[in-house]
Amino acid sequence: MKKVQCIICDTEVLIDENTLEAKQLKNNPMRTFMCGECKSRLDVPKQRNNFYQENNEFHFNE
Repeated sequence: MKKVQCIICDTEVLIDENTLEAKQLKNNPMRTFMCGECKSRLDVPKQRNNFYQENNEFHFNE
């Protein structure tokens, strides 16, 4: 297990060393980690925009 820290909320999370994400963090020190809660919080606007575009409810002011 590898201890990593979220860059947004500073919580420490244990991840398995054999996962792809752990290997990428180890090999590339500039790569950052976000916990699941912060990822979901940031993905909400993207999901909302995709919903509007799929339902043709997204209109630009012309």
